[in-house]
Amino acid sequence: MRFLGAAFFTILATLAMPVAAQQVVVEKDTELRGDASSTAPVVGKVAKGTNGEVTDKKGAWVNLKTTGATGWLFSFNVRFASSAAGGGGDGGAGTMNRLAGPRTNVSVTSTLGTRGLDKETLGNGVFDAEQMQLLDSYATTRDAAQAGATGAGLASASVAYLEAK
Repeated sequence: MRFLGAAFFTILATLAMPVAAQQVVVEKDTELRGDASSTAPVVGKVAKGTNGEVTDKKGAWVNLKTTGATGWLFSFNVRFASSAAGGGGDGGAGTMNRLAGPRTNVSVTSTLGTRGLDKETLGNGVFDAEQMQLLDSYATTRDAAQAGATGAGLASASVAYLEAK
């Protein structure tokens, strides 16, 4: 019983340790934010291929430090250096990195923050006039949409309807 208690507290202490800086490469042009939130102010930008180090994590966000800027970005926009490939040279932290460290060489599709709407959820909805006004403010005209698409180099295409089976 003593052994289990000691093992439990050892694992707990290891997981509570501060995040060591990890080398990453930015996967796409991304804005850096002042905090781990999509509504936080933009404090800089990083280009695809930029090297940097992650100094902190909050949920799905990482704090990136580069030679040109520091800020928060969504963790799926970076690729972590593979520390699990060799298995050595990490001071024995390999097991903990695989247990609690970043994802590496994983090919999965991940969806965050979405779920289906059931009858109860829809029944609990409340009308919000302010949100409806905000939604209406996003509306555009057909001409404005076509001009924006043309300006972005997009062309129209006709797609035939599928036949019902």
